[in-house]
Amino acid sequence: MEDPRNYLEPGTEIAGYRVQSLIARGGMGVVYRAMDIQLGRPVALKLLAPELTPNEKFRHRFIRESRLAASVDHPHILPVYGAGEWSGLLYIAMRYVRGTDLRAEIASRGPLPVSEALDILSDTASALDAAHAAGLVHRDVKPGNILLSDDRVDGRRHVYLTDFGLTKRATSATGVTTAGHFLGTLDYVAPEQIRGEDVDGRADVYALACVAYTLLAGHPPFDHDDDAAQLWAHIGEDPPRVSAERPEVPSSVEHAILAGMAKQRDDRPATCGSLVALMTGHGVTGDPSAPAPGHEDDDPAVTAPEESLTGSAAAPAPGGRRSGASRHREAVPGRRSAGRRVVLSVVVVLLLATGVLLPRALSGDDRVTFRADGVPYTLEVPERWTVRTREAGDSTVSVLSETDLVALFADEPDALPAAAAHVADDPAGVVGLAVYHRPAGLDGRSPAARLGAAEALLPGRDARLVDRGSTTVGGVPAQEMEGTMPLTATDTLQVRALVVETDPVQLLVFFAPPSLYPERTGVFDDVAASLRPME
Repeated sequence: MEDPRNYLEPGTEIAGYRVQSLIARGGMGVVYRAMDIQLGRPVALKLLAPELTPNEKFRHRFIRESRLAASVDHPHILPVYGAGEWSGLLYIAMRYVRGTDLRAEIASRGPLPVSEALDILSDTASALDAAHAAGLVHRDVKPGNILLSDDRVDGRRHVYLTDFGLTKRATSATGVTTAGHFLGTLDYVAPEQIRGEDVDGRADVYALACVAYTLLAGHPPFDHDDDAAQLWAHIGEDPPRVSAERPEVPSSVEHAILAGMAKQRDDRPATCGSLVALMTGHGVTGDPSAPAPGHEDDDPAVTAPEESLTGSAAAPAPGGRRSGASRHREAVPGRRSAGRRVVLSVVVVLLLATGVLLPRALSGDDRVTFRADGVPYTLEVPERWTVRTREAGDSTVSVLSETDLVALFADEPDALPAAAAHVADDPAGVVGLAVYHRPAGLDGRSPAARLGAAEALLPGRDARLVDRGSTTVGGVPAQEMEGTMPLTATDTLQVRALVVETDPVQLLVFFAPPSLYPERTGVFDDVAASLRPME
């Protein structure tokens, strides 16, 4: 029986939005057309499934990544107007668009013409690259998250990429939730996501290559009958060639899809734009008959009609694969039967038993407990982070990282260019956490004043932070900020600062080079969530 909190009567008001009508419902939640009461504009208001709300890590990531998505101004990213929590439910308000999603379009029309598919892929790639530049990885690129507006310019429908903020899964080290679930769709998931590794923009490159295949073939590249086989296919099966079904597809397009679906991310195009450039013949070309690199080694869209979200799957074809319209695989807590949950649990056991999960996903990030005099809490941090402590003005700072950066956060002379040199030599070593034990100017002040005080505490004179609002860290209230900390005229660190309401107030500053920051956010989230006040 559906949770009654997920059904809202017309006229219900949520966080400044008045519900007008139901648009669609799916495994991740319910979408309503609503009106922004203050601005008088229509919005698509999504309420996430109630079972997602109790997970503190998921709540934190959802709100943070929704805010980050809202800050990315791009013509092909669906604008986010607001996100938060209301009466125990997470919500996100987005631009209301009349149209459909790409999944419904394929179900209605079948495979798309090559030129139309390339136009859609080009627009989607530009949106993804802009998001990656802002430090945001989508992780669930699929046709259902690509919207086609009814509005046309020069005969083309406008493309929007949606559902940032809904995709960061709440996982264990294996990349699967404790109940054995993925949050997302298994038709487009990259091998490194299945193996439980940190992901970067190349996971979206893989997914976009799978989407390209789907647009041209009318079904996903791997379309097995059960989730276990589907996961195995992404890890171990060669990608099929789209020319087997569409001989007229240019060889450059086929080669690009194979390159984008390489099992090892280092073998894929570096960006989504590079992937599409390969398709159009403007990138590096190669022999399409050669093995694809790396072989050696529904959620509802906010505008899709309801039937496109809940339509039945096609009958299984011989050999355990489905023909025609693809089955929509979306593993969400509480949605599937116990039997389906067992399937995902079994595949994880199989992966572990055969060593497919990389050792670093299991042991490379072994945790140790961080304690320090004057710090009223403990943290579980990566074992490879070495703790170094030094007096810094009226405060004390402990810096946890592989490279010795304590002089940097103690704001000592010549520390900035020295840190920049470390970034050039070993960027992965310049990732970690600075803990200010007794930071001056943060206790009992307004959020704006705290932001200014935090900027002043950071090394140098040009740190810039943006207030991301209130949050909780290990159950303790906190204020979150994100921004940059210049080291030289050309080198910076990207930082996330947390003012934690312990006694005394503490400042935690997570840092990484911009190129590594997106893939390290999961580690930072885990460390922050591990905070436990001491008795």
